[in-house]
Amino acid sequence: MADLDILIIDDDDMVAELSKSVLQDDKYSIETLTDSNKALEIISQKHPRLVITDIMMPGFTGMDICKTIKSDPDLKDIKVIVMSGKSFAIEKQRAMNFGAEYYIQKPYDIPQFRKDVSAVLAGSKSFATEPPPAPEMTANAAASPKESSLAEDQMKLTIWGARGFSPVIPNTTSAYGRQTSCVSIETKKNIFIFDAGTGIIELGKKIVAEKRYYKDIWIMITHFHLDHIIGLSEFEPLYDPHFSIHLVGANDPERTLKDTAQITLYSSFSLHSSQPKAAVDVNEILEDEYEITPGVLLEAVYANHPTSTVMYKITLMGRSLVYAPDSEIWEDASAFQDYNEKTAGFLKGTDILIHDAALKDSDYDKFRNRGHSSVSNIVNFVIDKTKIKELILFHAMAEYSDDTIDEMMLDAMGCISSKGAQIVCHMAKEKQEFLLKGKKNA
Repeated sequence: MADLDILIIDDDDMVAELSKSVLQDDKYSIETLTDSNKALEIISQKHPRLVITDIMMPGFTGMDICKTIKSDPDLKDIKVIVMSGKSFAIEKQRAMNFGAEYYIQKPYDIPQFRKDVSAVLAGSKSFATEPPPAPEMTANAAASPKESSLAEDQMKLTIWGARGFSPVIPNTTSAYGRQTSCVSIETKKNIFIFDAGTGIIELGKKIVAEKRYYKDIWIMITHFHLDHIIGLSEFEPLYDPHFSIHLVGANDPERTLKDTAQITLYSSFSLHSSQPKAAVDVNEILEDEYEITPGVLLEAVYANHPTSTVMYKITLMGRSLVYAPDSEIWEDASAFQDYNEKTAGFLKGTDILIHDAALKDSDYDKFRNRGHSSVSNIVNFVIDKTKIKELILFHAMAEYSDDTIDEMMLDAMGCISSKGAQIVCHMAKEKQEFLLKGKKNA
C-alpha cells in the first residue's frame, strides 16, 4: 500500500495544484486527481490518510466520495475534508452527516488552510471538536409567556387551513382560504395540532409572536400526502429551544413517520435553511387509544383513503372531537364495504366531526374510489348512522370557486332539512374559531 498522506480531488487542475503547493511546505506526500470517477479506485489502492475533495464535480461529486468512504469498513478511517465555494450552511451540515471531519469554504485563507489540514490529520480538529453555536433566542424566549385568555373549562378549535392541493395553484382569492390542512385545539395549558399543511405556518407565527405559554406542542399527522406535511418545516416554534414538539402519526410501508421527519426537518431537502432547535420526538402509532398527556385521550383508526391514512378522535374535558380530513364514505356501501359501519362506531360519543367533503355531488362519480367524500354522502351518513350534532365540512377541492362551495353548503343544508335533522353544519373557513365549553364532571 502506497505511503500517501493527502489526495486532493478537484476537477479544476489549477485549484488542485495550488492546494498541493500550499501544503507541500509541510512535507506531506500529496497527489492530485481531476477525474472524480477514478477517485474510489485510487483511494482503495493508495489508502491516503486524508482526502480533500471539492463538491461540484462532473460524475462523482465530493459528497458522493465522502459518503462512500465513510460507509466502507475498509476506508472509513480515512479522514475527509470537503472543500467548496458553496457557502450554504446546509452543505456544511450535509458534509457532517456523511461523516466528513471538516468543511472548508473556498476561497480559503492560506495560513488557516494549512493549520486546518494539520489539525485534521492530527485528530485535533473536526466537527465534533467545534463548540455548538449559541441558540438563537426568539421573541418567545425573550419575555414572560402570555397567559391564555381561555377559562379552565374552555377550549378553542381553530381552522388554519382546509383546502386541498391542485396540480395548478389557483390565482384567485377565496373567502374560504387557500391554505392546506391544519386544525388546532387549544386549552388553557395545551395545544393539539392536526396536520401540518400550509395552514400551520400562520399558526406557528402566531404562537411565537404572541409569546404563547405552552412548552409542549402536539402535532398529529394523518398521512404523508404533501398537502398535509408541506408546512411542517416552516413551523416557527421548531426553531425555538424553549419548545418541545411531539410528532404523532402512523407509518406507511413506503415511508415511516421517522423518515418523514428526517427528510422534512433535518435533511438538505428541507424547505427551511436551518435545523430545529426545539426538542422533537417522534411517536409512531397504530390503531389504538393513547393518553398523550394527563386527561387527554387520542384514538386513531385507519381511514378510507390512499396510503396509510388515519383519522383521530381526541377526548378532553369531557368533549370528543374527530378529525377526518381524507375519508371516503361510500355512497351505497355493500356487505363487503364495512368502512361506513366501522366509522360510525368510531364516531360514537363524538361532539364535533371535522370530515372530508372535498367533492360537490355532481363530481362524485368522476372521483369515486379516490378517497374523498361528497357533501351529500357525508351529511346523509351523519344523519342516518350517528348522533353527531355538529359537523364541519372540510377539504374542499382547490379548483372550486367560492360560488361552488356556497352551492355545496346549500346542498348540505338541503339534506339536513329534507330529513328534519337537528345538526349544526359549517363549511370550513380559514381563521374560523369555535369556542367550546368542557362538560361538568369531566
